[in-house]
Amino acid sequence: MFYYVIDAFTEKKFGGNPAGVVIHEHLDEEFMQKFAAEVRFSETAFIKKLGDKNFEIKFFTPTSQVELCGHATIASFKALLDSRDIEENHCYYMKTLAGTLSVEVSKSFIIMEQAEPELGRIFDDYDCLARLFKMDKSEIGDAKFNLVPQAASTGLWDIMLPIKTRDALHALDPDFKELAEYTKTNKVGGVHAFTLDTKEGIAESRNFCPLHGIDEEAATGTSNGALTYYLFKNHVLHQFDQEYTFLQGYSMGRPSAIMTKLVNKDYPRVMVGGKAVILAKGKLY
Repeated sequence: MFYYVIDAFTEKKFGGNPAGVVIHEHLDEEFMQKFAAEVRFSETAFIKKLGDKNFEIKFFTPTSQVELCGHATIASFKALLDSRDIEENHCYYMKTLAGTLSVEVSKSFIIMEQAEPELGRIFDDYDCLARLFKMDKSEIGDAKFNLVPQAASTGLWDIMLPIKTRDALHALDPDFKELAEYTKTNKVGGVHAFTLDTKEGIAESRNFCPLHGIDEEAATGTSNGALTYYLFKNHVLHQFDQEYTFLQGYSMGRPSAIMTKLVNKDYPRVMVGGKAVILAKGKLY
């Protein structure tokens, strides 16, 4: 069994978001959870080959199993390329708790289908949100668009939290214990804070998920997929089959670039993609 450490959504080592990846044949979920807790990456992916084009992937944080993870998927297919279980310029399918989703691999760029996009409830308790993130509630929103905090999902539920300026985004200082309770009570995984106040890309974001043992992540594919759909429904994004770039991890010193794309105008879906770099590889005993 091979074990990898891979930086996803980057072309440089020690950039992007690191993930553990294990290619296995017979591990049980108890071992997977204990292993994920031992290596303590935000997510570790466990891949089991089901056929030439089909794989089962299970995702574990240090504390729990999650339905889907974007950066660990990118890392998984980088590992499968290295192990020669897949080839360039092909489409594959992964069975996850969020459904069976397609993954395209072309010139080491990996792009994955997200689960059916959804918008959930609006969070208008600005005083509470401001207290959780130690900011002034006037900083919530956007200078141009009428954006409000709202739950969104393309496989995992997060609260999309618009912040008016980049400086305010970088100044966020969450109370992680209170935030974990807040997200648990409201049945979401975490909070994806973002701003459109950026000179590059569509938005810059920070993702907080203390409920699952992740205070902050440097790159979150599923959350930026959800953000893409949220911005589409709020008339910020309009074009289908066009690549959009989202920035993350800058506040952590791990710059990441996540590419998304809206497809299928009749029944909109979101694709999320990026590159990855193998940092380490070894055998699991």
